[in-house]
Amino acid sequence: MASHLLLIMNKQKIEIRRPSPDQLPAFSRAISIGFGGAGTFLDEQLAHFTNIVEATYPFAAFDGDQIVGSLAYIDYETVNSKARISTAGITMVTVSPTHRRRGILSKMMPAAMAEAVERGHAMASLYASEPAIYGRFGYGVALFRERYKISRNRTALAITSKPAGEMRYKSAKDGISDAREVFEKVASTRPGWIIRSSNEWKWLGIDPEWDRNDDSELHTGIYYVNDSPEGYVNYRRTGDGRDNMRIIELVGVDRDAELALWNYCFGIDLVGEIQVGDRPVDDALPWMLQDTRALERIPQDCIWSRILDVPTVLESRAYSATGDLSIKVIDESGGYAAGTYLLSGSGDGATCVPTDKSPELTMNVAILGSITFGGTRPSVLGRSGLIDENAVGSLSKADAMFVTQKAPWNVVDF
Repeated sequence: MASHLLLIMNKQKIEIRRPSPDQLPAFSRAISIGFGGAGTFLDEQLAHFTNIVEATYPFAAFDGDQIVGSLAYIDYETVNSKARISTAGITMVTVSPTHRRRGILSKMMPAAMAEAVERGHAMASLYASEPAIYGRFGYGVALFRERYKISRNRTALAITSKPAGEMRYKSAKDGISDAREVFEKVASTRPGWIIRSSNEWKWLGIDPEWDRNDDSELHTGIYYVNDSPEGYVNYRRTGDGRDNMRIIELVGVDRDAELALWNYCFGIDLVGEIQVGDRPVDDALPWMLQDTRALERIPQDCIWSRILDVPTVLESRAYSATGDLSIKVIDESGGYAAGTYLLSGSGDGATCVPTDKSPELTMNVAILGSITFGGTRPSVLGRSGLIDENAVGSLSKADAMFVTQKAPWNVVDF
């Protein structure tokens, strides 16, 4: 009997389509269930989450009238040097536990990518809950990050100089405008930096109590030099007695700004342990501390990128060495990036065009996503068997061209 029911379920047609406005509450509940929740919300929660969904381009998998899968994307821009790449930020990816292993994501993702290409996006990016899932769709790990943990009594800094500006405390809502100004200033210095939307800045300021996971309200510290905001930190007090602290974002335009922000955080009283959510792999903090062993560092992959328009993406940046490089890109998950391209790059910019030249390097589109922002050296991927070097010395040339002064980094979660 059970096998007969399974056969009937497998014969049912799963339809992928955009949910209608009146189906967005059901879509929101399906996301909750797909992430292991119960699909129940307070009225305020459901209204808030529905507002978030309305700001995306959602796709739903329907089994009859039931929504059994979800995927959405957000219109973003990704900074690379001074250019901004039109990016589809993939989010809300779920499949109901009752409908796993039935190819639902394999139907939703191509539908979303086809629409994203039609709307002019040159790439797509996401956070991968399970790394094994997204490589088959052409996504490669483009950015890495670290998470920190440190006891406050071990936060003494080796640097004794004092920043010229001053710190001021603000509520999350009151600090948004100045934080956003800092965020935009830092954007051009970090490859892979995703520009947060206006709606997302607004939602940060709302900070509803039910969305705090029993932590405190969101606090903000702003660093000013002559009344110009040059750094910000968002944080919460955590634990039953609010005796710990979680730093959510700490962003400064230069060394003095970061030093002032760390001094501010480390100087808050009645804090036992400090957790830091998202730091670049080339962060200066480990070198600022007197006791570098005090900092527990947890490396993680961050953004996975899928290149859709190779010339647009590779022409978006400057290159650290001048050179020409012919690259063959294999794209078996849509074919958008497939072809052989001649990249001519320098410190002033680049051109990238299809070519009939023999490729010096051959790689999958996912691997192209891994080297685009300088997050991984091509030679490392060559040694891993993921890039074929067809001309001797081309991996070294690619290393010299693609390396960046600062590691790619992004703080926008989606």
